[in-house]
Amino acid sequence: MLLTGAMTIVASGSSAQLVIALLVVLVNLLMVLKLGPFVDSTDDWLAFLTSMQMLLTLLGGLLIMMDDPTKPTYDPTFMGVTMIVVNSFGFFALLISLIMLHPKMRKKCNKVEQNVDDRNLSSGTTKVTPMRHRDVKIVDEEKEDEDRALRNWGK
Repeated sequence: MLLTGAMTIVASGSSAQLVIALLVVLVNLLMVLKLGPFVDSTDDWLAFLTSMQMLLTLLGGLLIMMDDPTKPTYDPTFMGVTMIVVNSFGFFALLISLIMLHPKMRKKCNKVEQNVDDRNLSSGTTKVTPMRHRDVKIVDEEKEDEDRALRNWGK
């Protein structure tokens, strides 16, 4: 919504419009990367790749816009081919995502992810899980027992 609606209001046709769009896409990319909002990791990867595609497309557009037309820094043919390649990444990611919907591929992918997780656990890496409310009560009770023991130590 911000890329289509708000960008029409902000300095139409200027480089500032592209810079603001780049920032919007960058924030979206970082949120998708950090939060992993989808249930399936394949969908998270698809969202990440399409956000990266938008970021690179906008960056290429900014480079083309800021280039001097009398003495171009970037070869127009190279930039055109690069933009086509970058924009085809989203299509190929979608195809891979559709292939991953097949149950046999999903099972194989999940098995690979489980093996990677098992390897990480056996290699000594630590996975942290949040404490549940019940666990907090147990920790509080243990602390109270220690405090009580310290108060009664001299008696």
